[in-house]
Amino acid sequence: HAREWIAGSSNLFTLSSILDDIANKKPTAADTFNLYFVPIVNIDGYDISWTKGKRLQRKNAKGVDLNRNWPTPFKNAEAVPLWSELYPGKNPGSEPETRGIGAWLHAKNSELAGWVDVHSVKGLILYPYGDTTQPIGNGDDAKFERLGRNVAAATGGGYTGQTAASPPFGPAFGAFDDYLYRTYKKPVLTIEVAGNHFVAHVSTIRTRGTEIFKALTQFAKEVLIFEGNGGEIVFSKEGNGGEIVVSKEGNGGGIAFPKD
Repeated sequence: HAREWIAGSSNLFTLSSILDDIANKKPTAADTFNLYFVPIVNIDGYDISWTKGKRLQRKNAKGVDLNRNWPTPFKNAEAVPLWSELYPGKNPGSEPETRGIGAWLHAKNSELAGWVDVHSVKGLILYPYGDTTQPIGNGDDAKFERLGRNVAAATGGGYTGQTAASPPFGPAFGAFDDYLYRTYKKPVLTIEVAGNHFVAHVSTIRTRGTEIFKALTQFAKEVLIFEGNGGEIVFSKEGNGGEIVVSKEGNGGGIAFPKD
């Protein structure tokens, strides 16, 4: 979301920290995985948030909450008005930002092992589902509970793991993480960076960035465990790089998003 500057800066801090560790020959998640970073998805909304009086802009330039614009089998029983901060758009995938990310994910799905969506602020590690309290089944609820708990612990404190349907954000219809899990059946988390306000003080940037760096590093360690491919993952100092393909089969297809 546009106003969540601390999420974007924490993303970039994580990338910088990984590059520093590589330069200093320290083990990183990049030893095991190719890592893709998208610091800001809602770039037009972010630009608007720099305008006087618009610092708390949440939605994109067309007034759509991009994290409610993804396909979901569950519909909000209440009509969401255009002026609402949660307005999901005229239909799922109506926005170019959503369609662009969706098309890229579909093209890359056989290579991707997991995703983290970084937001702010509340200090929460959220996992599916957000649009229903029904269990996922097949043992995946326990896997997500472990994933959320371990990633929260890795931050050093102040973060809590829970389903996205839990207060204060649930229910959330049309969210990115639910779409990803239903479509590709791979681990995904939404991290709400800690804090009490969207306008974070400059003195907190490094602290929040370090927390997210630790969280994303732990997530990378947990991905293969989630998929049942071994025990604790220890990043190698040698690290041969390369892409990790968890499974080429059973990854689902992409959603055909409608055109404008």
